[in-house]
Amino acid sequence: MINLKEILTIFKTYILFLILLILYLIIISLFGYFEIFTYKTINIMNFIFMMILFFINGFKYSNISRKKGYINGFITSLVLIIIFIILSLLISKINTHSLIYYLSLILSSITGGMISSLKKTN
Repeated sequence: MINLKEILTIFKTYILFLILLILYLIIISLFGYFEIFTYKTINIMNFIFMMILFFINGFKYSNISRKKGYINGFITSLVLIIIFIILSLLISKINTHSLIYYLSLILSSITGGMISSLKKTN
C-alpha cells in the first residue's frame, strides 16, 4: 500500500524532472538563438540529455521505492511518455521516429531503476 510519504517522494521526483527539463530548455534555446551550435548538434544534445534525465528519474524513483527497479523505471517513464505523446498529438503527428525515441527514453528509465536496485542490494 502506498502511503502519503511515498506519494510526496514520487511527486518530488517529477518536480525535479520538470525543473531540470525547464532549465535545460532555456539553456539550449539560448544556444540555438545565438547559433552557438548547429541544429543537428542541438538535436543530438537533446537526445543525450533526455536519456540522462530519464535515467536519473528512474534511478531516483527506484531508490526510494521498495519494489523491483525495472518496474519503477517503467512506471515513471510511462507516465512521462504518455504526457509527451498527448502533447505530440496536439502539436504534430506521431511517426516511427518519435516512437523509437520514446522507447529509448523508457529503456533509459528502466536501466536507471535496475541500477538503483542493484546498488541497494550491495
